[in-house]
Amino acid sequence: MSVKKLCVFLPLLLVSMAGNAQEEPAVVKYNNLLTNKASLGYNFMFFEETSPTYSFQTNRPWDFGVGIGIKNISFGFTFSIPFLYDQNYEKSQSFDVSFNHYNKHKNFSSGYIKYYNGFHSDADGDIDLRIFNIGISHEFVFNKNHSLRSVYNLDERQTISNGSFLFGGGLFFSSIRSDSSVLSNYSERQNTFYFGPNLGYSYTWVFQSNCFINALSTFGLNTLISNAGYSVGMQVLPRFSFGYHGKTWSANIFVNYSLLIGGYGTEFEYHLLSGNVGLSFIKRFL
Repeated sequence: MSVKKLCVFLPLLLVSMAGNAQEEPAVVKYNNLLTNKASLGYNFMFFEETSPTYSFQTNRPWDFGVGIGIKNISFGFTFSIPFLYDQNYEKSQSFDVSFNHYNKHKNFSSGYIKYYNGFHSDADGDIDLRIFNIGISHEFVFNKNHSLRSVYNLDERQTISNGSFLFGGGLFFSSIRSDSSVLSNYSERQNTFYFGPNLGYSYTWVFQSNCFINALSTFGLNTLISNAGYSVGMQVLPRFSFGYHGKTWSANIFVNYSLLIGGYGTEFEYHLLSGNVGLSFIKRFL
């Protein structure tokens, strides 16, 4: 190669090599040595009996939470803001906790324990209805460059837009009891086990401003074992997150849902929708 050609191609080669060296990996892990977290969220549950049709919802205040994290271990607490509920109805007594665990972009587990006592509707007012619901699901993520931690835990940053198919399964249990004549089918406690496979998809849009949007949902067909015998049901677990990653902080608005359809095609068919919406802010110090 002549000196003239070398003078032309060598700068181009160096620029190309420098550009490749500066390219970020698909997922960047933050150094979460010390973090503070603040959150504001609302937990809820809707119950609908399909034959005859009645629909009731909970009346729970918003929750404010604070926490501190060291590496992958975090501690925190939440408390209800007393006046942030509909004071036209009785406040629901409740216990509502959930967890999510993400394992190296290969799979993730989700679970919750929910108990609500006290529902209401515009037509029937306050009603005695007690629901206990517990569930756990585990999903495999097929795209190793698709990080759910980056959009829900906020301890990583995904640098490119991509998606992934999800496959797994879930096990759920619900117990429903009501002393109200409106829900005569539940004068005796109705216990139901759900189990079956899940299939879903997740996609994250990443913008140049370090903003992101994630939409995720899994769908499952379940076998049900209940007081009424064997039947089939469906389960949908959708999520949504919109947020931003800064150099020393991250924030997002999130929505998590769980929809269980039990006793499909029987006199005990019902829909149980629960979830939480809110926003969270994480500040990284080290």
